[in-house]
Amino acid sequence: MKTLFFASDSFAIEPLEAVLASRHDIIAFLGRPDRPSGRGLKAASTPAVERARDWGLAVLQPESLARECLAPGIDKLEWDAGVVVAYGGLIPPWLLAEPRLGFVNLHPSLLPRYRGAAPVERAIMNGTSVTGVTTIQLNEALDAGDILLHQEVPITEEDTAGTLRDRLAHAGAKLLVETLDALEEGAVSPVPQEEDKATYAPPIMPREGQIDWCEPAESIDRLVRSMSPQPGAFTWFRGKRIKIWAAHVTDVPPEDEPGTIMNLGKEGFIVNTGTTGIQVITLQPEGKGRMTAAEFSRGQRLLIAECFAGRPDA
Repeated sequence: MKTLFFASDSFAIEPLEAVLASRHDIIAFLGRPDRPSGRGLKAASTPAVERARDWGLAVLQPESLARECLAPGIDKLEWDAGVVVAYGGLIPPWLLAEPRLGFVNLHPSLLPRYRGAAPVERAIMNGTSVTGVTTIQLNEALDAGDILLHQEVPITEEDTAGTLRDRLAHAGAKLLVETLDALEEGAVSPVPQEEDKATYAPPIMPREGQIDWCEPAESIDRLVRSMSPQPGAFTWFRGKRIKIWAAHVTDVPPEDEPGTIMNLGKEGFIVNTGTTGIQVITLQPEGKGRMTAAEFSRGQRLLIAECFAGRPDA
């Protein structure tokens, strides 16, 4: 099968590699345009675009998928299906109608649950125990196309958004190739999604990472894990922002108001929450690198009964 592969985010790299290693051909790769990045504002490619170039694929980066922008680049190509993995944009109707087998999208959730931009983060944040990957036939609605195949993936109590995303990418790579095989053989029947079971995963806003220490320890732990590796859960200490990168729920009963530091020791410290204490493991003070809680405690000369705050002036 001849395909056009649409991708941008690093989540797409392993699925892209799997299709390259399969019997299917990627005749062109379409990614988002390079954008200014970093302090020097130099043009930078997305991770998937960089990898596609490394593998010698023909790379197209149109400013939009409007017919006048894209058609000149693909009008002489013969292709059977489009493949979309973490592309970051909707496929317009005119393009959906081009390939004879339509477009296949790999999505990191068990659709129709967690449609949208942040299914991995929202699943952890909400305490979901099982998620997965789903391949669908794209239509004009967001993540609402008919289901082709799916695969469940458990969420562990240690998973961050980063570790879970990696496992979903691995499972999705295999599922994507299985889907393309089945489409080529006519061995898969699309199943409409159950709209009454649909839930949504809107983009993560940085302000959502602010820790409310009045919440249960389990909720704070899930927030921290869902915000790693980016944008990071945060709190305030002595007027400066502190990012919390790893924490551990304990059975230590609270001894003071939520946010109050207690049980200083060699391994760092525990913070009161709305339920039990939560042990901070790794954090990052404003303007500095990541460090252990013990290193932070020594450097700041923490005192029992000092508080992490919900705002800089608290």
